[in-house]
Amino acid sequence: MPSEELLAQCPAEVVEYVRVVDAQVRTLLPRLQQVEQQVREAKRQATPFRRTKRTETRKKPGRKGGHEASRRADPPAIDEHCDAPVPAACTSCGHAEVVETGSYEQIQEDLEISRHVRKIVVHVGCCKACGEQLEGRHPWQTSTARGAAAHQLGPTAMALATQLHYQEGVPFEKVADVMRELGLPVATATLVRAMQRIAERGEPAFGELLSRVLAQDVLHIDETGWSLDGDPHYLWVLTGAEVTVYFVRKTRSGDEVADFLADFSGVLVTDGHAGYDELGTKLLRALCLLHLERNIKELEAKNVGRAKSLAKDIRWWLDGAIALVGDRAELGPKFFAKEAANLEAQFFTILDVQSSSASNMRMVARLLKWQDAVLRCLRDPRVPATNNQAERQIRPAVVLRKRGGCNRSTRGASTFERLASIAATLRQHKRSFMTWVADLLKSPTPAPLFE
Repeated sequence: MPSEELLAQCPAEVVEYVRVVDAQVRTLLPRLQQVEQQVREAKRQATPFRRTKRTETRKKPGRKGGHEASRRADPPAIDEHCDAPVPAACTSCGHAEVVETGSYEQIQEDLEISRHVRKIVVHVGCCKACGEQLEGRHPWQTSTARGAAAHQLGPTAMALATQLHYQEGVPFEKVADVMRELGLPVATATLVRAMQRIAERGEPAFGELLSRVLAQDVLHIDETGWSLDGDPHYLWVLTGAEVTVYFVRKTRSGDEVADFLADFSGVLVTDGHAGYDELGTKLLRALCLLHLERNIKELEAKNVGRAKSLAKDIRWWLDGAIALVGDRAELGPKFFAKEAANLEAQFFTILDVQSSSASNMRMVARLLKWQDAVLRCLRDPRVPATNNQAERQIRPAVVLRKRGGCNRSTRGASTFERLASIAATLRQHKRSFMTWVADLLKSPTPAPLFE
C-alpha cells in the first residue's frame, strides 16, 4: 500500500482503485498461504494422513473400566530352566556375605533363529515290469532339480521372503538384507526368480480366486497409480467379503475390467470416478458416500454466498446417511426402514432447487442421474455406505509403491497379481500366507486354496 502522502498526489479514481486492490490482496494473501501449505503437505512422504488437531477429549490409555484384566497366556511347556543367583558380594557396600531371602520367576518367550542345512538324498529306481523311471519324494523336497540347481533355498526361507515382500510390502533388496541377517545370504535376483516360480505354481489358486470373486454379493473396486517397466500403469483391486484380487492394467478406464465383470450379478461399490460410469450402466452400482462428500466439499469451496447452501445441505444429508447405515446392525429393521425412507424424501427435497451457480446445477444433475447408486446403501442391507474395504485392501500396495516396489516386467506384474491376491485373501480368512507358500512348495500337486 503506497503512503498517504503519495496517494494525496493522485486523482481520486486512482486512490479508490488502489484501496480496492489492497483490500483484495489482504483477503487473498491468507488463502494463498493456506494453499501453499497444502501443496507442501501433499508433497510430504512422511505421515501424509496425520491428524492436524488432536481432539480435546482424548480416550484414556489402557483397558476400559469394567473389562477383565488380560495377560499373556502361560506357554504349554518350558524348554529351558535358568537361575540368576544372588551376587557374591553387596553391590552397594561390597560386603562379601549376602543372605538369600527368596526368589521370583519370569517367563520369557523368545525365538532361536539359526541356519539349518538339510541334505536330501533322492533315491531313483526302475520298474521291472514296464521300465518306468521312479524316484522318491521327501516331505521337505520342493523340486526335482539336479546339478547346479540342486542347491536351493528351503520352503520355510522362501515362504518368509514371499510374505515379507507380498504381504508386508518390504522391497526385494531389504528382504535380501533380512535373510542375510538371519544367516542365509541370498541375491535379490534369486528371490525374484524364485517368487516367479512360486506364482506359477500358485496359478490354480489364483484361478479359484477369479471364480469366487465373481460370486460375491457385493464387490468393492478401486485403482491407484502403478508402474510397469517405467511406464505409467494402474493397479486395480476387486474385493468382496471373502476374496480380493489385483490386476495391473494400462489405464484407469472401466473398460480394463469390463470384460471380467461381464458375468458379475451383484452390487459394485465405486467412488465417483467417471471411469466407472460405463460400468454403472451395465451393473448394479453403489456410490461411496464418503467420496461423494469430498466432492461436495470441493463444490462448497468453489461457490460463494448463498450458492454454498446447496453443498451444505447435501453434506448434512450425506453425514446422516453414513451414520444411519453404519448403525444398521444395532437398529431394528422397522426403525431403519423408517429412517431410510425419511432420508430418501429429504434427498429429493434438497435436489429440487434452482441455482445461479452452474457447478451446483451440474452436481444436482449428476446426483439425480445416479440416484439409485447413491441411495442403494439405504435400500439394500448388503451394501455399505462407503468404499473403505477397497481402500484398505489397496493400501499395502501403495506402501510398496512408495518404497519402489512396482513391476519392471510383465512377468513381474503377473507374479504380483497372483501372490498379492492370494496373500490378501488368506488374511481375510485369518490364514497364514507363509504357511500356505511353504505347503505349496513342498507339495508335488498343489492343493486347492479352499476345500
